[in-house]
Amino acid sequence: MIESSPSSNTIAVIDSGLNAEQLPPGTVVLPGLNLSGEGGEADTADHVGHGTAVAATIAGIAPAARILPVKLKDRRGALRDKARIEDAFAWILANADRFGIGAVCAAFADSSHRVSDEALRGTNLQRHIAALRASGILTVTAAGNWYPEHRSRSPHGMAWPAIIRETVSVGALAETEEGAGLAGASQRLHASLNTGCSTAFFALPGEPGMTSGAAAVVAGCFAALRHAYPQETGDRLLERLRAGCTELLDENGLAWPVINPAAFALG
Repeated sequence: MIESSPSSNTIAVIDSGLNAEQLPPGTVVLPGLNLSGEGGEADTADHVGHGTAVAATIAGIAPAARILPVKLKDRRGALRDKARIEDAFAWILANADRFGIGAVCAAFADSSHRVSDEALRGTNLQRHIAALRASGILTVTAAGNWYPEHRSRSPHGMAWPAIIRETVSVGALAETEEGAGLAGASQRLHASLNTGCSTAFFALPGEPGMTSGAAAVVAGCFAALRHAYPQETGDRLLERLRAGCTELLDENGLAWPVINPAAFALG
């Protein structure tokens, strides 16, 4: 379903675009923006499926949420210009009231493994995300899937932009014979390192899997809470998310916050 009117419960999905016909029936999709460098400004068709999968996971948890696609990736799934990410957040900040944006899902990551965002303070992206957070709009990000490549150097770290402390960073769980545990590929950063940055939540991923799918799950939970408590601030809703978490102990005895979407889903 395509609709042009704004809502107070709109999730902006910064990704590869969106194919509305592949979302759950009844999902409302608002006209978005194409920043991929390919096609017209209004062409948000998804040629790789990643953005559609993220949006479908969000809508499956929070069917009342409206989806606003902001397309960054071209038909090969490539990001032609990294600066377009800043443009996407600037546009969302400028149009938040117009579309009733309540949260942003940015389920993408680079291959870095940082323990601090000190070098990123004051960058345009950090300032945009911080401004959204100050206005009550949370940005949900993927912690990154490069843990095997980095763990020998550092057992803790997250990719960009999840390392930016104003985001709500999400790591992935995996099912094992012993139950759910931290996914082997998922990057993670524990609050005990006291760098000001840490992985906010872990979740079993929805589509498209790994930390992107886990971020989509958390964005869906946040959208469901936004629908249930429309007058509450973003930080207050974040407190509700934290209050609904359980703890998962890893092999080193570190406790990680785990979200169960069944506690929030409205579907």
